[in-house]
Amino acid sequence: MDTLAYVHVPYVTIHPNSINLYKRVEWQEKKKFRPKFKHLLESDKRHYGRVSQVAHRKISKAVDYLLIMANDKKAYNTTNGQAFKFKISFITLTLPTNQFHSDNIIKSACLNQFLIEASKKWHIKNYIWRAEKQKNGSIHFHILTDKFIPWSELRDVWNRIVNKLGYVEKYRDHMRAFHSEGFQVRSDLLKNWDYKAQVKAYQKGKVNDWSSPNSTDVHSIGKINNIRKYILKYTVKDDNNGEILGRMWGCSESLSKIEGATEVFDSYFQEEIKKLINEFSERVYCSDYFTVIHVSIAELYKCGYLALFKLFSAFMYRKFNFSIQLENIG
Repeated sequence: MDTLAYVHVPYVTIHPNSINLYKRVEWQEKKKFRPKFKHLLESDKRHYGRVSQVAHRKISKAVDYLLIMANDKKAYNTTNGQAFKFKISFITLTLPTNQFHSDNIIKSACLNQFLIEASKKWHIKNYIWRAEKQKNGSIHFHILTDKFIPWSELRDVWNRIVNKLGYVEKYRDHMRAFHSEGFQVRSDLLKNWDYKAQVKAYQKGKVNDWSSPNSTDVHSIGKINNIRKYILKYTVKDDNNGEILGRMWGCSESLSKIEGATEVFDSYFQEEIKKLINEFSERVYCSDYFTVIHVSIAELYKCGYLALFKLFSAFMYRKFNFSIQLENIG
């Protein structure tokens, strides 16, 4: 019986914060297709609020690419007109009242529509979302993107979307009943929401007949020293408030399944890799099958590893039509 011949070819793959060295099996003759089978039943795929190591790596990689393409940008405060700089917008979407649909219905009917509209209205192309449970058991979402979104527009869009399922109407009915005899203070919230703030919110609610609940929040991230650490704190942590049914996170197609800058590891890169391993020896992880060097693109450039830096730069331009601005990396 004939056997297929193969060779192990060494490769180098560069991501924003790591370099991977490994070998691929390349067949000298066309390998016959063998179907893959799913060995896990649907019931076995529950994550119980925990982020797996695989998901952690995927989220971290998506965050790295989002950050490297998020140069400093200028936006204007819609309230006072003052300009400010930012890299990333951190968006939170909540339900105006307690959840009465399944997690999957909320994601398919509301989150999915929001992401579609955000792409059209605010030209959002790169984003990462993460679902969590609030203490009351209701689902809410964190979204990271490199675009600016005015808070009032964000709230109007999200409230309109969730009201397809009746959440604003239910909120309105509840608030009308709660304040039916005039203003009622929420004593259980006084620790974080003082009396004057509650009165102000009540007055605003009365004006619009409780049709614009405070269901969203958006703030810019630009002044934190370690933005990556801050973002990962929210995106990869386990959820202690309950299990999300279905997917816990997702990202735009632009950030999904990024293979990185990949090239055959030949003599052109060999000298730089050798020096790199010596210089950053404490950040090198070796296994029987691969080696990972935890070093950033900024460090590659600043330390003079230009062959590796140019490989990654060419990949970013080819993949995203994005030119790395040297003054902004780091």
